[in-house]
Amino acid sequence: MPACRLRASLIAWMALVALGFWSGPVVSAHAGEQPVALLVFDRPPYYALENGQPAGGFVLDITLTVFEQAGIPVVVREMPPNRILAHIETHPNGSCAVGWLRTPEREVSARFSLPLYVDQPLGVVTTPEKARELGPSPRLKDLLAADLVWGARQGFSYGPVLDKILQKIPAQRRSFFSDTRAMLRLVAQHRLDAMLIGPEELSAQLRADPALRNAIRFLPIADAPPGFSRHIMCDLAVDRDVMARLDAAIQEFRETERYRLLTRFHPGHEETAVDRH
Repeated sequence: MPACRLRASLIAWMALVALGFWSGPVVSAHAGEQPVALLVFDRPPYYALENGQPAGGFVLDITLTVFEQAGIPVVVREMPPNRILAHIETHPNGSCAVGWLRTPEREVSARFSLPLYVDQPLGVVTTPEKARELGPSPRLKDLLAADLVWGARQGFSYGPVLDKILQKIPAQRRSFFSDTRAMLRLVAQHRLDAMLIGPEELSAQLRADPALRNAIRFLPIADAPPGFSRHIMCDLAVDRDVMARLDAAIQEFRETERYRLLTRFHPGHEETAVDRH
């Protein structure tokens, strides 16, 4: 990321603090209301945790503000994504999770809020050699036809279109991982050929591990589906009235300057610092 853009992002964040547009994750409760367990895992720039406690991430900040405005108390608990899914499905005890995609399979055992944020379209990260073969903006059919070894996040949905594409790839050319950085490093080491990722997340990963910049390439997908929306996902023990209060708070917050600042000054709204040719 150019230094001027980094300075601009830092200045914007400082402005949020100075103007009172940012506050810590303090959530006020209605009298006698039991806290909701808010299940979160560390995945910058969407959610950031330190010692299991909120430490930033624009989607997590939005979520905590929404709960606060709705008057719903929360207790943040760190949990890996595959365990979150299993917990929501099999142990409905009044828990919610941050920033999940809404799919028909998940709707069987969970309730979803209105969208918190809509991602930019996913692209593909690959090696410099494979990038030259694929071209600057491959189509989905080209990616499917190419003899690529793919990495994918365990327990994640990339949206219905891309999930179907990944399912068509032979099992011997697919591996699943719990950590995005590990997959990026395997691509850099030529142990994987490709992985799907959003520009927001890739930019944050490159800032954390700059050595990856020269070893990988990001290619936008010409016919990629629109970016998917991120929701609050709650188990079926969470009352529908609670979901209605969350939805009302989301609608109200999305109209504020604070929301615009939170979503404007994150890495996805800057040029991803990867050579695209």
